[in-house]
Amino acid sequence: CVARPVTKKEAQSNPKAMAALDKEWNRLRNIGCWDESKVEEWQVVASRARRTSSKVHIGRIFDILVEKGFELHESDPARKFKGRVVFEGCYVKDESNNWAIFSEIASCPASMEASRCADAVGLLPGNSIQIADGESAYTQAKLGGTPTFIRLPKDRWPADWSKKYRDPVCPLILALYGHPDAGGFWEQHCEEHVKKVGFTTIPGCAWKSVFWHEQVKLLLIIYVDDFKLSGPK
Repeated sequence: CVARPVTKKEAQSNPKAMAALDKEWNRLRNIGCWDESKVEEWQVVASRARRTSSKVHIGRIFDILVEKGFELHESDPARKFKGRVVFEGCYVKDESNNWAIFSEIASCPASMEASRCADAVGLLPGNSIQIADGESAYTQAKLGGTPTFIRLPKDRWPADWSKKYRDPVCPLILALYGHPDAGGFWEQHCEEHVKKVGFTTIPGCAWKSVFWHEQVKLLLIIYVDDFKLSGPK
């Protein structure tokens, strides 16, 4: 299916498009992606950080919208709007208005060779392959490192903010898509849970994000938030 970008102006005139955006904003608020109960003026946050010689980062979040299956008839259920709220990772400053420096917790997704190995295992007699996506993967993980504050778009401010604040910010809690370290924190979170259910890394294997479950003889390959599992049916 083809996905086309939808402008803000077009979205505002289309109830289905706005519903898709509202759904994503509500989902992230409901899981506590950021903490609006700790809203403050950015000037107050930055001044406190400088006074205490501590580091904080400031960035903005914004929404994007696409129409998936645009080439299909309007009655086709595969044609639908998809909203996403992301962190603007290319423009992040610190408490002194300098460019932010990140922890560089880089993720190490599985290689193409590892994926092909899983395919080969799955093609052996009596074996099979299953694939799945991690559900809202990054925001399953908490964001570590330097405390990060976010600016929300003004049209997404809670009703009372405009009466109380000029430049409101609140802490980002979860590893929202777009943050430079989000992938690394998701990977740490993912591997922790994979190992809890019996998977282990393979001794001597140079490939990253490849796991083996000795009890059930299953090979697991993880590429960012895509899972491929191979082994006996």
